[in-house]
Amino acid sequence: MAISLDSIIKLPTPHKIGILAVASLCIIGAYWQGFHRPQMRRITAKESKLSELTFRLKEQENIAKNYDKFVKETAMLKEGLQRDLAKLPDKKEIPELLKNISNMSKEAGLEVLLFKPQGEQPAQFYARVPVELKFIGSYHKIGTFFSYVSTLPRIVNIENFSIQNAQKKSSEEFLLSTSCVATTYRYIERAPPPQKGK
Repeated sequence: MAISLDSIIKLPTPHKIGILAVASLCIIGAYWQGFHRPQMRRITAKESKLSELTFRLKEQENIAKNYDKFVKETAMLKEGLQRDLAKLPDKKEIPELLKNISNMSKEAGLEVLLFKPQGEQPAQFYARVPVELKFIGSYHKIGTFFSYVSTLPRIVNIENFSIQNAQKKSSEEFLLSTSCVATTYRYIERAPPPQKGK
């Protein structure tokens, strides 16, 4: 039996309403599946992208707003780095610095038993340059030597400090056998990475 418009018109009203409801549901379902749902997915993706771009824009606006401040801070950091690097001797200054330390021990009145540079020990961006020292002298002369070392314009750390065998020199003075490691640091300039061929 073929369904025609006339046969539908002759049906009772509740059946007509049912057919109209089914047809409406089919049209709405097709619209939802074919058009509305893909559009919603696209809108959600665009909103997510917009949110990300808005966040990045705010970040960039903050950077732009603070640009002058960042430039000043960068200049101050570079200046501080140059000041700090000036406290580290370069390679050609190391022998002179070691000679100064040796002379200071003699000026302080210490009897130097051992002055042994141990060679450079490279680290991340600097090299340690330790010197093993052993000397004999009074407490005050040892203090004078360390005071001299502290006045050097370059960084020199005294490490592994030990005192042994106190010997009485006179009624008021004891001689102390002392050993330590005097360490200075040298900045290692990194070579730029090799450029790849075009």
